[in-house]
Amino acid sequence: MAQPFVKKLSQLPGFKGEGVTFLEEHEAETISSNYVRLSKGQSTTVGNHDDEEEVYIIMGGRASLRLNQTVYEVEFGDVVYIPRDTEHQATCISEEDFEYICVANWPDRIPGQPVHHK
Repeated sequence: MAQPFVKKLSQLPGFKGEGVTFLEEHEAETISSNYVRLSKGQSTTVGNHDDEEEVYIIMGGRASLRLNQTVYEVEFGDVVYIPRDTEHQATCISEEDFEYICVANWPDRIPGQPVHHK
C-alpha cells in the first residue's frame, strides 16, 4: 500500500540538472511524476505510450511542443494533457530554461503490480 509523504524537490539529486523523478512508480499506485528542465535548443526524446496518460504543468520558460502533427507554443502557467497514443516532444525556445512537472498515469495498472511500458 502506498504511503503519503512530502519531498523537497529542490533537495533531490538531479534537480540542478535536466530533471529528476520525484514520485517513483513503487511509491504510488498508478502514477509517477518527474521534473524536467531543458536549456535553449534542447529537446526531450520523442514519446508515445499506449498504456500511459501524461499531464505537463509548465513552471518556466517557453517551448515548442509537438503533439502528433500539431505544434503548440507553451509557457509558464500552461497545463498540457497528453492522452495515450499521442506522439510528443518538447524543445526549449527561450533563453530561460524550460521547466515542467510531468505526471504520468497508467489507468489500467493494478495497484501493487509493476508498470510494464509498452
